[in-house]
Amino acid sequence: MKLPITGGCLCGAIRYQILTKPIGSFNCHCRTCQKAIGAPYFAGMLVPAPALCITGSYKEYATIAASGHTVYRAFCPECGTSLFGRNSAFIDIRPVSAATLDDPAIFHPQKDIWVADAQPWDIMNPDLPKFDGNP
Repeated sequence: MKLPITGGCLCGAIRYQILTKPIGSFNCHCRTCQKAIGAPYFAGMLVPAPALCITGSYKEYATIAASGHTVYRAFCPECGTSLFGRNSAFIDIRPVSAATLDDPAIFHPQKDIWVADAQPWDIMNPDLPKFDGNP
């Protein structure tokens, strides 16, 4: 994986660089993620917070996740792209939306989480481990 990993929003107002290799990856099927991004799941990479360098001004929307933790979802105030987040329980880690990567083909999910909330029409990769919640 070539570093830095780059990405940004649809309109280009927000850009980011990831300076180190992500420490994990997942597909989250919880209802909060579904509603926040308007899709059956959130494809995310976990990145050490200091390794995420952001240019541009984003807004955050706070929700209480199924875990009970507060999740702050960052989005572009111009085009609405959901970019990355932060979790009150894991302040040193930032989930980044794989769909916003300049090269999304580098994303390889390691697991499916919150599959208890998955939609019946959501076809998951049978080779990935599945968890009803977050392991």
